[in-house]
Amino acid sequence: MAQVTIFIEFSTDPDKASSLLNSLKPETDSIRSKRSKACIEKSGGKVSVKLEADDITAARAAANTVIRLLNVSMATMEVLENV
Repeated sequence: MAQVTIFIEFSTDPDKASSLLNSLKPETDSIRSKRSKACIEKSGGKVSVKLEADDITAARAAANTVIRLLNVSMATMEVLENV
């Protein structure tokens, strides 16, 4: 089987990037399984997620999880800004 690597990068202001990192780090650390793992980093206003998986199915599942977590985190921050 082929090793699959996916990079997801998201740019925003540095404060939001820090909040995203803090909210996603525990979740991405828990993605580690026999078939996939995730690593998240922040540089300025850019959040980068690197996913590695043993096969395309595991890569898709990990990518869907990270994208869903990003969407929820961004939506939550937007609600909190408008309160």
